[in-house]
Formats: sequence, C-alpha cells, structure tokens
Amino acid sequence: MSAGLTTSASGETAHTLILVGLILQGIQVAIVLGIGFLVVLAPGLGGIIFGAAAIGILWIVLVYSFSYRRTEEGDYEGARTPTLVFGILSLLGLGLISGILYLVAYSKLGDAIDETTDVTPPWNPPAPISGMKYCPACGRPSPSSSRYCQSCGARFL
Repeated sequence: MSAGLTTSASGETAHTLILVGLILQGIQVAIVLGIGFLVVLAPGLGGIIFGAAAIGILWIVLVYSFSYRRTEEGDYEGARTPTLVFGILSLLGLGLISGILYLVAYSKLGDAIDETTDVTPPWNPPAPISGMKYCPACGRPSPSSSRYCQSCGARFL
C-alpha cells in the first residue's frame, strides 16, 4: 500500500483474493501454452490454443491493472466494479475458482469501502440545560463549574 492511504482488513483480504485468482489464471495460461506447444504440429488446433493463451495473458494484464493494482493503491471504489466484471466473466470463461475468488473480493471491497468511509453523522448538541456545558469532544453535559468533562475527561476551554 502507498503511504498516506487508508487501508482496511477487508481491503487487504480483497487484495489477497485477487492475487490468488491471478496466480490461478497464470497457471491455467501456462497449461494452455504447454498444450499448444505439444500440438504445434497441427496448424489449426495449435493456432486456436495459442490464441486462447494470448487471450488468457491479456486477461491477466487487465485484472492486474484494473483490480489488483487499484486495491494495492487503496482505491477500493475504483477496483470494485472491474472486480465484479472479472468475476462474472471468469465464471463464464471456465475459470470457476478464479471467478469465485473475484466475486468474494468484490464483496470484501464493499466492506473495505464501508470501513474506510466515515459514516458518523455530524454531532448536534442537544438543547442547552441551565447550569450545564457540553463537552466539545464527546458532547455530554457536565456542570458549568467543571474544568473537565465528567464523561471523557476532556478539558473545557
């Protein structure tokens, strides 16, 4: 992860899932290339197999660029949609395990977005009570004569 970016446990999990999916797809491409070298003597079949391997290599580059690298940089929002698309297309393209990993990573990216987004609503103090002052840190009332918040211990100015 780059310095200064917010990270989360779910984001790290998604990053790892995408990496494992990439590794599995790399193994699949290596197997297809091996088969292509074995049948290179059959011109039509060898060309089809090498074409499939080229598509597999392109696929790995796309997943790396749009999903893996973005999660590495902490851009969970930017990686989420491409990861979903890669997951669905991997399932359709016989990459069952990689597709499942990408779909789980998509879910984890959603969790990471929630973890890194401040969802706390702005604090609105209640109506003032006579003889009380409100802590600027926690918002709870304390007697006007207090120098420190009775709830959190913050010093009143």
